[in-house]
Amino acid sequence: MYFNGIKKIFAIVIACLSFVNVFSAEMEFSGMFFEQNMYIKNPSMESGFCIKGISVNGRTVNANLNTGLVVVKLSESGLKSGDTFTMKINYDENAIPVIINKGAFVTKSTFVLVSAKIEIEGNDGKLYFTIKDESSAMPFYIDHLRANKWVRIGAVIGKGGKEEKTYELPIASFPGENKIKIYQRNEDDTQREFETTVESPKKEIVELEKIVQKKTVKEIRFTGTTEYIIVDKEYGNAKMRGIAKKVDIAPLPKGKYFVSYEEKFKKFKRKKK
Repeated sequence: MYFNGIKKIFAIVIACLSFVNVFSAEMEFSGMFFEQNMYIKNPSMESGFCIKGISVNGRTVNANLNTGLVVVKLSESGLKSGDTFTMKINYDENAIPVIINKGAFVTKSTFVLVSAKIEIEGNDGKLYFTIKDESSAMPFYIDHLRANKWVRIGAVIGKGGKEEKTYELPIASFPGENKIKIYQRNEDDTQREFETTVESPKKEIVELEKIVQKKTVKEIRFTGTTEYIIVDKEYGNAKMRGIAKKVDIAPLPKGKYFVSYEEKFKKFKRKKK
């Protein structure tokens, strides 16, 4: 009899716990701190307010949850400007809390281009660009204006921070003026960009020497190292690209192509293998 009573009590406790779990939920939000408070709409219910608990990076937040508008002071969680964070909100699933100012915690580019220069090292060239006031460690994308079209030449990962930093990447520049675009993309599909004209000390003007299509050798030869893009004539799709003095075109299928290099282009036909 006593044993049966214990079993009944145990069953009731399990049922209550199950009931609580069924009606609880968790919301997770990741963002970046820019020295702003977070405001969360907290629906009221018959049993009280919707939100039951909030944590930031695993630490419980000390905020007033008995109000329709919860203010989370993220600075009190030890965050500094530019720090990323993950917030978890435990709530009663009969209602859903809403983060009112989500956009305030979305990564946004703030960088400023200080200077840029091109240096020639042997047959290779490098672009050096100095940046300051980076909001976070976001990638920089670099385009080079070639034959009146912006062409991606590479990307480097920014380090974040307000102090000046210099980044570098290879570039096949032209002698004289080169137009460069440096930009970062935001999460809302906008981008921050700077265009600049950089003087290259390169003296050699690269020409296309010849296109060889022999049985054992199939390649495009330039008079010097250059950046090239090979595009199929029918659809305009880029098939090969890189920086080189010789390009192996054996992998290309039979067809008609353009090879773009420096500020020039040339048509050619890929013959049978």
